[in-house]
Amino acid sequence: MERKEQHLKQIHLILLMFFLFISGCAQRITEQDVPQTDWRSQLEAQKNWKASGKVAFIAPDDRQSVNFNWQLKESRQHLILSSFIGTQLLELVEHENHSEMAYQDEQYIDQSSSELIARLSGFQLPFEKAPLWLTGAISSDNNQYDPQSRLKSAKWTDEQGKTWLIDYQSYQMVDGFWVPKRISLTQDKLKIKIQLNSWQFNNE
Repeated sequence: MERKEQHLKQIHLILLMFFLFISGCAQRITEQDVPQTDWRSQLEAQKNWKASGKVAFIAPDDRQSVNFNWQLKESRQHLILSSFIGTQLLELVEHENHSEMAYQDEQYIDQSSSELIARLSGFQLPFEKAPLWLTGAISSDNNQYDPQSRLKSAKWTDEQGKTWLIDYQSYQMVDGFWVPKRISLTQDKLKIKIQLNSWQFNNE
């Protein structure tokens, strides 16, 4: 009889510990999944972040995929594209009045980051407005939002006069912000697919 009671006590203790563990996990998950109050305006105010993932450039006669590390620091961008085996393809750094690119062991300078990327690598990318469209904060007259105030699609014209259509296919919660997970950009016959695997925000 005593053995039976001890056995029941052990079972009760195990169940209690299990439910306490589950309760703690549920609380942590809930806290992570709750967006900050007025998260959209707070996200737009972020001036320092890092993002990494994959990007595919798809044209009728060509397709190229690369990894990227993208950084915004006080309104200036820093982009590194690399192959899937880790070989660096290009590095672009924005300065106050110009952009500088390291490509094929050479250094190049231009006033336009987008033109520099297109001229040297062949990649068409609306780089100047990237801090807005990459975070889902681009503004246009025909923006469409989902019930959680996340941008679903937008259409805008870049500095070179090219019209871009962007679709936000999925989002993820990071530091209380809804940020894009998968993005698709279309310009004429070019399509760019972006998968963002990680985000990091720094308010310093």
